[in-house]
Amino acid sequence: MSDSTLASVRQQWPVIGHEWAIEHLDRALKHNRMRHAYLITGPGHIGKTTLARSFASALVCTGENAPCGECRACRLIARGSHPDLTIIDSGEKGSVLKIEQVRELQQVLSLRPYEARYRVAILRRFHEANPAAANALLKTLEEPTRDVVIILTADSADALLPTIISRCQPIHLRPLPLQTVRDALLDQYGATPEQAEMLARLSGGRIGWAIAALQDPAEMEMRQQAVEWLEQALQGKRRERFKLVEALPGDKGELLPLLDVWQGYWRDVLLLANGSSAPITNYDHAERLSVLAKAVGPDAAYQALDATCHTIVALGQNGNTRLALEVLMLDYPTL
Repeated sequence: MSDSTLASVRQQWPVIGHEWAIEHLDRALKHNRMRHAYLITGPGHIGKTTLARSFASALVCTGENAPCGECRACRLIARGSHPDLTIIDSGEKGSVLKIEQVRELQQVLSLRPYEARYRVAILRRFHEANPAAANALLKTLEEPTRDVVIILTADSADALLPTIISRCQPIHLRPLPLQTVRDALLDQYGATPEQAEMLARLSGGRIGWAIAALQDPAEMEMRQQAVEWLEQALQGKRRERFKLVEALPGDKGELLPLLDVWQGYWRDVLLLANGSSAPITNYDHAERLSVLAKAVGPDAAYQALDATCHTIVALGQNGNTRLALEVLMLDYPTL
């Protein structure tokens, strides 16, 4: 594929960044080397669902260059009303995707495509599937149908059954370069240069978060509150930390974004503790992060980051919220 062809392909797909993933999927489509199942992983708000929907559009597109974005099929995909596309998830983030939903999907996938060449199913946040739902889907993955393409998205493959991972083509999305986020906010979303610079740096390369924060001030307020709670926890003893747990949101849909902030905070601490030259995400807390990095050192910073990641996975699998948070507080270093 020439450079000009690659550039054309990237422009066709309504996805910001992730060029290598677009090229991989486009090449498979053009050479008719489709896999029956794909697993798109990566941090929250990085563009997994956007890529999945764009891929679905390319699969059903009737235009000359898929996805054209203009044919009837592409327009239906954009509205979420194409008869050969099914999207399921747990509902609210932090809920559970149940076996009944997978069984209903299996009935749909047993039918021949209505209009397109393929029936496409997108299962969002599949790390939230309960064990029964995951095992039910496994049977479908083990007995693939030629005219069905299944696309799973998950924050991490760690929470999925190894047998499911082995039957999917993995596509792991990485954070975008900050310049890519900055340019997208300026050119496509009407941000001022100051807003674009600030949100690009705070996003850590998560384009979805940057767009949400630009459009909804509540995102920035939540982030600030999350950082304040974490810094308060680090200053407290066990009793104060457990009391803080009681004050944290009980709803997982509110709690998981908060833990995402904590995860980014500890990543910054780990970078600073190791003397890395990589840019930190929470640059507006740089001074406090530097103090914390010197106080705890790289080993404790890594353990805190790892504990936060495991807590996010546990809550995504419907673990006990209060118990998981109390264990997390015990894992965090004490200043």
